[in-house]
Amino acid sequence: MRPLRRIITVSAIASLLFLGLVILSGWGLSGSYVPSLTDAFPATLYLEKYSSGGHLLRSIHYYSSSGLVFSGFVFLCCFYISGFAAKYRKTWILGVVLYLLIIGSAFTGYVLPLDQNAYWGTKVRLGIVETVPLMGTAIADFLRGGATFNSATLPRFFTLHGSVLAAAIFLCLFLLIHSWKSVFIQYLSDQRFNVTLLVSIILFFILIIRFSAPLELPADPADVEYNPRPEWYFLWLFQFGKYVEWAPWIQSGVLPLLGVGFLFAVPWLRNHGQKRRSAIAVSWCLGWLVLTGLTIIDDKDLPDNPNYSEGMAIGAEKNFNRLCVDCHGPGGLGDGPEAQAFDLPTPDFTAREFWNNIDEQQMIIAVRDGKGNDMPDFGGSLTYEQILALIHHIEKSFKPNYQE
Repeated sequence: MRPLRRIITVSAIASLLFLGLVILSGWGLSGSYVPSLTDAFPATLYLEKYSSGGHLLRSIHYYSSSGLVFSGFVFLCCFYISGFAAKYRKTWILGVVLYLLIIGSAFTGYVLPLDQNAYWGTKVRLGIVETVPLMGTAIADFLRGGATFNSATLPRFFTLHGSVLAAAIFLCLFLLIHSWKSVFIQYLSDQRFNVTLLVSIILFFILIIRFSAPLELPADPADVEYNPRPEWYFLWLFQFGKYVEWAPWIQSGVLPLLGVGFLFAVPWLRNHGQKRRSAIAVSWCLGWLVLTGLTIIDDKDLPDNPNYSEGMAIGAEKNFNRLCVDCHGPGGLGDGPEAQAFDLPTPDFTAREFWNNIDEQQMIIAVRDGKGNDMPDFGGSLTYEQILALIHHIEKSFKPNYQE
């Protein structure tokens, strides 16, 4: 029982640390975020690429959220196995409510970057919500602010994520800490525990510096072939839904109702022995792992969705072939079929002289505003980021001795 008690306490403290990181990083992100269909992605992209510390804040928020879901799950499992749920009913109920609020916060925060995965993933989730018997459509319409994505959608999700659910989480957290503050103080006064905690925090920050929070291309409602991926902790539910496509209300209504109902009823159920409780918890975990594994196996042949940089590079190559090849030629030599009729010679991108006499800003202006009578302007059809990606593609493809 002693190792189990220690796991419970460690997972509780880890959950508090992760939650603190989520809250602090969320405050930092909210200062630059704009919850609108037109500005949400540009604001996120600015944070990721140009804002001082924005990249780090996004990574902290993203990975701390996943860590919070995992450590909270470990806490609830071990608390149940130990038999404490019946003994400390208030703690169990508050813990369950807090965990459900965290999952709700993850659900509402998922759409906010408004990249491809955020948009299409949320559309799929709201589609599942709509299959909830009796009230599903009303709930989905309330969350969206209408029958489809519209100008009210992101403000509603942002308000729920950053205000309503955040306030409820603070309340539950206050009640939990007030009940168990003596235990936390005891552990935090242990020098060996503090050293372990410090090392764990350092390793966590090394992880988030090494692996960035994902960001894909901006949402494209016309891209109906896009395959959204759920978060790792929802993969099992996604797989389960494949087996009940004939009755989607089982996935959206019956299963959540049974699961949440069981969690709230645990303190009043017959108190089985620890072996029985362990068997129940292990069985659930194995079911979760099997369904998650099946999802990964089913998806292994699907192409990876490109991140923002990869997607922009792919788009730049397509734009070059669509807009530039006829004049500049496929090899960038300036020998395209249309170039023969021009008054002035078309630049040779493979020549050192060209790159010695031009800089990136001049190229941006030329692509955006056009040049003379021969080169049209593309500022109306390409965004600044697309123009920049096109120029980088030209550099990478044709500049002599190009280096990243």
